[in-house]
Amino acid sequence: MPLLLDLPGLALVAGCLVLGLGLAAGGPPWLTAGERLVIGLVLAVVGLTMMGYLAALAIGVTVGLVLLLAVAALTAGGWLLWRHRGRYDRPAFPRRRGAPFVFPAAVAALALGMGYLFTRAVEVTPDAWLAHYNNTWSDWAFHASYATAFVYGHNLPPQNPIFAGTPFRYPFAPDFASALLVGGGWSIPAALIWPSWAMTVLALSGLILWARRLTSGIAAGVIAVTLTLLGGGIGFLLFFGDAAQPGLINALMHITRSYDRSCPLANVPPEPSCLDATLNIQWYNPILSYYLPQRSFVFGAAMVMAVLLLLTPPLLATPFFRWHETIATVRSSWRRWTLKSETVAFMVAGGLTGFLPLFHVHSLVVLGIVTGCWALLFPRPAWLGFFVVTLVLAVPRLLMAVPGDPGAPAEHQYPRWLIGWMSGTDLPPWFWIKNTGLFWPLLLLALLSPLALRGRARLLIAPFSLVFLAANLVKFQPWDWDNSKLLVFWYMASAVAVGALLVRLARAHLLAGVAAVAIWLSLVASGVLSLMQFLPPQGPAYVWFSNEEVQLAAQVRRQTPPRAVFVTGQEPTNPIADLAGRPVLMSYPGWLWSYGINYAQREADIARIYHGGPEAIRLLRQYHVDYIVIGPTERTVFQPDANYFNAQFRLVLHTPNYDIYAVH
Repeated sequence: MPLLLDLPGLALVAGCLVLGLGLAAGGPPWLTAGERLVIGLVLAVVGLTMMGYLAALAIGVTVGLVLLLAVAALTAGGWLLWRHRGRYDRPAFPRRRGAPFVFPAAVAALALGMGYLFTRAVEVTPDAWLAHYNNTWSDWAFHASYATAFVYGHNLPPQNPIFAGTPFRYPFAPDFASALLVGGGWSIPAALIWPSWAMTVLALSGLILWARRLTSGIAAGVIAVTLTLLGGGIGFLLFFGDAAQPGLINALMHITRSYDRSCPLANVPPEPSCLDATLNIQWYNPILSYYLPQRSFVFGAAMVMAVLLLLTPPLLATPFFRWHETIATVRSSWRRWTLKSETVAFMVAGGLTGFLPLFHVHSLVVLGIVTGCWALLFPRPAWLGFFVVTLVLAVPRLLMAVPGDPGAPAEHQYPRWLIGWMSGTDLPPWFWIKNTGLFWPLLLLALLSPLALRGRARLLIAPFSLVFLAANLVKFQPWDWDNSKLLVFWYMASAVAVGALLVRLARAHLLAGVAAVAIWLSLVASGVLSLMQFLPPQGPAYVWFSNEEVQLAAQVRRQTPPRAVFVTGQEPTNPIADLAGRPVLMSYPGWLWSYGINYAQREADIARIYHGGPEAIRLLRQYHVDYIVIGPTERTVFQPDANYFNAQFRLVLHTPNYDIYAVH
């Protein structure tokens, strides 16, 4: 029976794969098979998500919608495969020189490794759902609330489910994609895990392919993937002192502190101790900080890589700074403009870019900077189509999402100046040496010399350094650390240049090869040590939701209206918001302030509600509250009078640790 319940979701996944293959078959002729496949699958995911969202506005997230999307995807994908069946021969899919199985082997290893890490994100046991990473324990809680709000809360058009009655400015599309899978019968953990894994594999496969375009080899891309997953600073040097007493093997088996950070991330349960705050190391392990917990990031990264793969081949053949000829071409062809394959590719890239505010806003900032520079350096008429489509799709959502709550305190407003990012009293060069080791000196050498990259390749990578500059000048969210969501793209693209330099060094001489390996190890050592803390045999397990809370959420879904508003405590893991999909008056403050939401008044009002009395009744009416939850967190924080609530309200749900009262 569980397998039958999963079938609609599986059918949607199958439809997405077939549609991706069909789109890949009809891709531009200048792309390789791997490039087409990555772009096609990304387009299929984005297209089905947006089609599903538009249809859900009319009929909701239902099994019928999921099956409809699956049938549409299978039909469209099958038709595209049939139409382009004559292009399956090898000449239609140009290959790069070298061993034909190296790239598939690299992708397979990547998929298996990331699959193992993602399957540990949430483990379902008879007693509880366990999270094995502190960041997924926290971040996936609000992602679950967004996904379940679409399915179980009928949150369409979306309102903010964790701050009821307010606009939803967060890029919700990745969680809507998971909502479709939940609507198709998948469990909440599975619907969160597998799309994140798929988009991560697509993003990193795209990075390898993009590096192959720029370097004519696969080695630089493989190194770039290891750096973008594990790159870090010099914190690992302290490990040798920590290992002196217990010995190297014991120290590795029982890592006592993180070596990638000077302070813990906010909004997480207790984690192993961190480095001294005075070291000011803020470049956290990318796997633990971005790829595993940040679902919007992995969707954005895959879309960014698809855009880069679409645009890079034509730009490699575009004359440098030929503005006069480009303007003359636009003028002469304005009246007889036609959709050529190049123009279509640029418009498709513009479409992906324009949808980014619904998936990951920081990715749009990155592509805005990079493509603006590319268009200036390599003018082509097709850029007009790219930017027109981007602006038409992106601007409406940006006007809604930025700059956040106008009533938020001044320090939470954005964008605003943030000179030096988090360097504090450190000189910026020293700060970045501490945080990225030899990465940025190697990057400068790779971009300013012809040792590793051709001039055209260097010009395509160089604009990402402007992303780095922007993140060191302007704050794009209330939490200054969130500028790392821009910096991670600078690091990802720049890792291709650093990888190319290390490959050149390794091939120069035996001793140079040893030096290249030593440099690479120094770049990933902090990340490896930090990741090992969360892997067996020493990996921790955090209770995400107890079995009681899972069952409570199921009862709430059955016995309360989908749009009913609940008053609860403000813990990060909230079974009402996260599993039942019901809007709550206010969830965890650590999330709300990072989105620029002014929650102070509502937080105080919730405390008054739990204290009871006439004022509580007035506030419940003011906020249109339907239910009040009294559980372990509420009892600890607010100490409500049980006699008052039993006398004043009707008890509708009771478990050993939870009581839920109906207000009306």
